[in-house]
Amino acid sequence: MQALGLIETEGLVPAIISSDAMLKASDVNLLERTYVGGGLVSIAVTGDVAAVKAAVEAGSAAVKTISSQLLVSQHVIPRPHEELENTVVSAVPLKDIDIGSAKTQLEKEKKSEAVKEVSTKVEKPEVKSTKDVPNKAEKTDTSMKIDLNKLHDKNYVDKIVLKHGLEKTMKALGELKVVELRSLARKYENFGIKGREIANAGKDLLIKEFKQYYKDN
Repeated sequence: MQALGLIETEGLVPAIISSDAMLKASDVNLLERTYVGGGLVSIAVTGDVAAVKAAVEAGSAAVKTISSQLLVSQHVIPRPHEELENTVVSAVPLKDIDIGSAKTQLEKEKKSEAVKEVSTKVEKPEVKSTKDVPNKAEKTDTSMKIDLNKLHDKNYVDKIVLKHGLEKTMKALGELKVVELRSLARKYENFGIKGREIANAGKDLLIKEFKQYYKDN
């Protein structure tokens, strides 16, 4: 990762103004904007050290033109540790994020929620009238026993592939954020892509590589 510049403001408008000033001041890329809570917004940019320093100074000055009290903090990290890109901040600029994949994932989540609602409404009445429905309900419950919080553990993923099958496991992995998938991919010795390729990979490519890994192994 190149140099990392951070500005934290009180309120969204100052954050937008600082981002605009930073991008106009020098050749940097906008990495993330994070809503910290309590009205605080954090903006992260990356680029060459000199460019990032100039951008942060310009962004801070822009916020101060409104009110110096709206600027909470600012900082430049010349050489961030490589693990930061997987645990704290994404290494992919916002402009390079695959918007199509994000929309597709959102649609999948909406459909999943709709299916859960229908299943909840229909399940009880049908149990009284037929013996087949309980078996279907049991299958539905089994498919939902995958713990998304444990999917960061390779050993757990290995187990659910054997228990639930490859397709259901891939659907479960699709619920994770791309940063979480990259972190998981780094735990595989014979993963299809390595290093920088993982850091720049989108969700679709990562899921494809996970699927291929388990087919081959």
